[in-house]
Amino acid sequence: MSVIYSGISGEELAQQSIIVRNPWNDEIITEIAIDSRERVQQKLSAAWSFRPRLTREARREVLSRARSLLGQRKLALARLASTESGLSLQDTLREVDSLGTQLDIASEAALFSPVTVGSYSEASLSDAPQVLSLRSALNGVIAVITSFNHPLSQVLDKVALAIATNNRIVLKPSSKTPLCARALHALLVEAGMPEQMFTLVNCSDSLFADIAAHHHGVDRVSFSGSRAAAREIAFRVPSQRLVMDLSSNDALIVCADTDLKAAAGVTARGAFSHSGQAHGAVKWVLVERRCHDEFVRHLVNEARQWRNGDPLDPQASIGTLIDAASAAEIEQRIAISLALGATCVAGNQRQGASLSATVLTRVTPDMPVVTRETFGPVAPVMAFTDIDDAIELARNTRPGLNASLLTQDKALLARYPRAPAYASRQTSAFHSPLPF
Repeated sequence: MSVIYSGISGEELAQQSIIVRNPWNDEIITEIAIDSRERVQQKLSAAWSFRPRLTREARREVLSRARSLLGQRKLALARLASTESGLSLQDTLREVDSLGTQLDIASEAALFSPVTVGSYSEASLSDAPQVLSLRSALNGVIAVITSFNHPLSQVLDKVALAIATNNRIVLKPSSKTPLCARALHALLVEAGMPEQMFTLVNCSDSLFADIAAHHHGVDRVSFSGSRAAAREIAFRVPSQRLVMDLSSNDALIVCADTDLKAAAGVTARGAFSHSGQAHGAVKWVLVERRCHDEFVRHLVNEARQWRNGDPLDPQASIGTLIDAASAAEIEQRIAISLALGATCVAGNQRQGASLSATVLTRVTPDMPVVTRETFGPVAPVMAFTDIDDAIELARNTRPGLNASLLTQDKALLARYPRAPAYASRQTSAFHSPLPF
């Protein structure tokens, strides 16, 4: 077991530490020292004192070099993410591919987002067209808390754009997946990022939020994670300084006029990818009654193609959940729903942190697999007769981030985006793995 020392100058290991385990076999991967309150304050102050002076061209070069290094280390990063999070190698390889897109976007943003840092204006007289910006970079630090379910992309999504705009981030990764954040930090430093632009801390979410809320050098606090944790953080951080990306309980509506086999494939990818641990995943399905049985047959066939196994096995399409306790909680939620009248037609096999792709039918709106976000590979299916009733049910289920509709009815597609009270909506026949 390796021990990673905390802090900027390699001070002594704290008395408490974070033990990082492999969800597949529960083996200890490493142990990381927990930062004290004083150490977190020191790191925030050090980040605030640093003033980045990278030109737009220099920032773009850093991000471009990071893109090149990412390509060279794709498999190593994916294997690290699978070992630490339990996600299948198929999932983490796709996630690493998405990092390249994030870096490309940030690289372009570095050129086309001129800012003023202190008294130094980046706008060059050689720019075409010439733009002199009056918009300033944030004077303070961005404090970020990320969750475990996208251990690489959640981190880079925040950090890459901070580099593009000459801002500084102090990031507290999930205690379940801190090594992915460290790997990205090392990659960006190697690409030329000043180390002070991106600092890592290790402590509880609530402690970090409390310190950041009261630190004079913090301008923004960004949180990604569960709503339960968000409520605790919201008590500490003023709303005007807080940005949150929270969990959601998203419905997919399937109409009888769509290609049901393709719709089942869309549903399976939406419900089972990333072990079902995505905030924009398909969490429950509403299917028109007259095509319900045929759709379920296709969905069961799809579910049986999703093979559980060692996350590092290239043939495994589902690895594990983040830990055995999470898998057991979902297993219990399924059991309660079955006791209330639901029927399991595929899956519901758990071993440790691993849970097979599960399809439930005869589901009703009062069952826990619908009333609460199920953060695992579960597809609860309900039948509906009237589309307006289905839309109303999707609207009234909380919390909602995405809503999706599969139909060939253009008139319905035209009015559906205005129906559910969701942050975003997807309407399609079956062209993409909605709602991703």
